[in-house]
Amino acid sequence: MGLNMSNLDFTISCTLTFFSKKMINPQNLNNGKYSPHVVIKGTKEPLEVNFIDGEDIIFDKPIRANALTVNGDLDYSSLQVGTEFFILDGSTIIGVGL
Repeated sequence: MGLNMSNLDFTISCTLTFFSKKMINPQNLNNGKYSPHVVIKGTKEPLEVNFIDGEDIIFDKPIRANALTVNGDLDYSSLQVGTEFFILDGSTIIGVGL
C-alpha cells in the first residue's frame, strides 16, 4: 500500500484479494461508488475508503486498486506501505489488502 498526501486526502494504492466464499457479486472499483470499511490487522478501528479505480475483481486472486479516504475526522496515518488490512462488508471480512 502506498500513500500520497494531497489537500489532506490520501490516495491509497493497494493490492486486494476478495474472497469468493464471502462476496457474491463483485463490486465495480472504477465508478467511485464502492466505499467499504477497512480495518488494519491488529486494530479494531474501521476506516472508510472509496475505491476510485482498479482492476476487475477476480475472486481469490490479488488485484491492484486505488482508493481515497472518506472521513476527515479519522486518522488514516496508520495506512503505510506494507500495512495489511481486512476489507469489511458490515461485520463480515470479505477480503484482505496490502
